[in-house]
Amino acid sequence: MSFQKNILALTAITSMPSALAAEAPNIIVIVADDLGYGDLGITGHPHIKTPHLDALAKGGARFNHFYSPAQVCSATRASMMTGRMPHRHGIYSFIGGSSGSLSHLPKKEITIPQLLRKKGYQTAIVGKWHNSLIQVQQKNPVIPSMDHYGFDYWFCSDDNAKILNKPNWIRNGKNEGIRQGLAANVVGDEAVKWLKHERDSKKPFIQFVHFYEPHWYVAGPENLVSEYLKDSTSNKNQAHYFAAVTNVDKEIGNITKTLKELKLLKNTVIFFSSDHGPATLGGGRTDRNYGTAAPYRGKKYGLWEGSVHTPGIVHWPAKVAAGKVVETPAGSIDWFPTVCEITNTAAPDNVEIDGQSFLPLLLDKSFTRRKPLQWHHYNTSQKKSPNPNSVMRVGDHIICGFYSPESQLARASWKEPHIVKIKQGKIVRYALYNIRKDPQQKTDISEQNPKLFKSLKAKLDAAHETYKNQAVGWDGVNPIYP
Repeated sequence: MSFQKNILALTAITSMPSALAAEAPNIIVIVADDLGYGDLGITGHPHIKTPHLDALAKGGARFNHFYSPAQVCSATRASMMTGRMPHRHGIYSFIGGSSGSLSHLPKKEITIPQLLRKKGYQTAIVGKWHNSLIQVQQKNPVIPSMDHYGFDYWFCSDDNAKILNKPNWIRNGKNEGIRQGLAANVVGDEAVKWLKHERDSKKPFIQFVHFYEPHWYVAGPENLVSEYLKDSTSNKNQAHYFAAVTNVDKEIGNITKTLKELKLLKNTVIFFSSDHGPATLGGGRTDRNYGTAAPYRGKKYGLWEGSVHTPGIVHWPAKVAAGKVVETPAGSIDWFPTVCEITNTAAPDNVEIDGQSFLPLLLDKSFTRRKPLQWHHYNTSQKKSPNPNSVMRVGDHIICGFYSPESQLARASWKEPHIVKIKQGKIVRYALYNIRKDPQQKTDISEQNPKLFKSLKAKLDAAHETYKNQAVGWDGVNPIYP
């Protein structure tokens, strides 16, 4: 079936009958920004209080080995929305702020909200989008609209790094300017308002709630900062980070409280994760990045374990038993096929999906991953002490491939000529780790396990070559994606 015919088939799906809609599960996808694996109470942070996320994890499923699709925000978010790795949709790094960039998730990509809207779901996003610039789209129709991407309702700002008094909030195409206060509270309030006042109670819904915190410039409520300064740290910048995470948790608590009040909590599937590992942005007085990937090594922009190993929670009281702990590796690239299976929605049949539904893991059924989780990137912003550039997880083992230091770029933002780096990337050395026994990746065990190393090296080399050969980019003529 051609892609055009596939789209026609999707548009032919009728709206959901009201009787069926009453049984259809609602979906809420919550994403934190730059949150490290170790930044929650449930994952072992000694100071940060996250009682609401801890309760969601204890009341549902917690994934101990959950991964983001990439180590930088836009690439991850595009893959979350499509179930496809960055080399397929062409977003390899972040789309820059409100700078006027025309880069965007390609129009031909099929997203979760597109599919569910055809199924009869209401679709909404509140918070960080970062797969295109909404402000630029208002003036340049080269960028697809949020409606095209599948959203009935959106309330977002492209000014991703401004946390206090964030400007340029756009609601359904209309710019509403600055909203006073911290972004987390704005996002949380708007998410609750949509649930209470905008939602059609006769239809199921999918709502994306994408927080901007604890991204740099990090800021938390002063009352929480004071509490952490009193009880946990003498460093005010660190206290701001702790407070920012707790503030996000508080807003998630307000959302779950609202679902309970509306009698929606039981049959609402709540997914939670971070877009990647913690950041090291800023410097001096502006350095408030105190996130941790503990017990794992790595930060944002790298491909060490902590760069992509993130918290993973699924809460669905109607189907998922409380207290479930999942040890099988999975990730947010799996959200697309998982949501399709949960909602009985047909996935596109001629589009390569890299994720795999982990619904069987939630229901104690058999699960075998068809494709290993893997990550490839031309630039990890380290020349003196390079991060891995190509990584694959197979069972308990992580095989890492490194480019030469000279091939690295200084920044991770995406520019048209950088496609050359992807097409010409060459692995020059390797390392093998048992990630369960060695979470800090200190001991390369390739020499002690030559047979395993040879096998995994061959898998990584083959995957990396495929990645390079299939990688899409700018068309070479116009600085836009198709």
